[in-house]
Amino acid sequence: MTEDERKGQLDPKQSVSDEPLDWMSVINLNNTYLELVDRWYAIKGFAFWMGSVFAIPFAGIVVAIVIWAIEKNDLETWVGSSVFAVLLLFFVWAGVWLIRHDAFRQTHYPIRLNRKARKVYAYRPDGTIIQVDWDKLFICAVTTGSSQITGAEDIRAHVLAEDGETVKDTFTLGYPYLGGREGLLQLWEYIRRYMEEPDGVAKNYNLTEVCPPIDGRREGLAFGLVATFAPASKWPFKGQLLFCWMLAITTLGRWFAMYTCKVPRWPEEVEAACQVDPDDPYQKDWRDNGKYDFWELGWPLICFVVGLAVIGVGISMLIRAAF
Repeated sequence: MTEDERKGQLDPKQSVSDEPLDWMSVINLNNTYLELVDRWYAIKGFAFWMGSVFAIPFAGIVVAIVIWAIEKNDLETWVGSSVFAVLLLFFVWAGVWLIRHDAFRQTHYPIRLNRKARKVYAYRPDGTIIQVDWDKLFICAVTTGSSQITGAEDIRAHVLAEDGETVKDTFTLGYPYLGGREGLLQLWEYIRRYMEEPDGVAKNYNLTEVCPPIDGRREGLAFGLVATFAPASKWPFKGQLLFCWMLAITTLGRWFAMYTCKVPRWPEEVEAACQVDPDDPYQKDWRDNGKYDFWELGWPLICFVVGLAVIGVGISMLIRAAF
């Protein structure tokens, strides 16, 4: 472990926030287990459109170069165009690499915390599932990768070797997108309270308002729009409206990515270990969501349409400038 990880350790026995929040991370909540979304779920669609910006135009240029070389059909043209095409193919590859972060994989990578068995199960992007004891995890706040820019942090769970120092495996337990340090502590308190406090299930049940509709299914088009615009919901004008073009194209990318991905399924042994009492009074999932109000769906829809219009005008201006 690093020194920062040691300093950022989160003690499951110690409360860290008076305002726990689920950060729209809860797929399922009941007396047996709590199921959460992965750290990539909130931003799904962004990598897809960013990759498309590289892959599609540069692939078109490569095709045009090949057609031009065939028409010229001389050695000098073939040599020059081949070198140029190979360079452009690097950008195509980079775009496809980004697209594959979102598309043709899993719709999400759930994390399940079994309160009764004291177990944690986590789906990973490579399709494997890690199963560990909750009480043996070293949990800490970690700033990584692109999070360095915003100061956002993951709630990271380490599986340690017997020496208590070597990290044998690791996974993200929770991620409050754009929540910063305060959001991380709120989400951690929500998780910690569920696993550690006798009345943690009841408290979390009353606190949880919206569950992503992805339990055994793909999210719908409406929720894809809501989820994309939700991180900027505190700033409906300077956030959602001002950046409507980016959020609109991310929504399109999210829709496409979701419908090219498989819905994850837990193995039978995990489901067998997580049986829920039919009479459990604290069961909650997407079926318990209320209706969206204007600011949750209506306003994002308006911003989405405006964003598409802005994109259309921008593309039109680029075409006119080029020709």
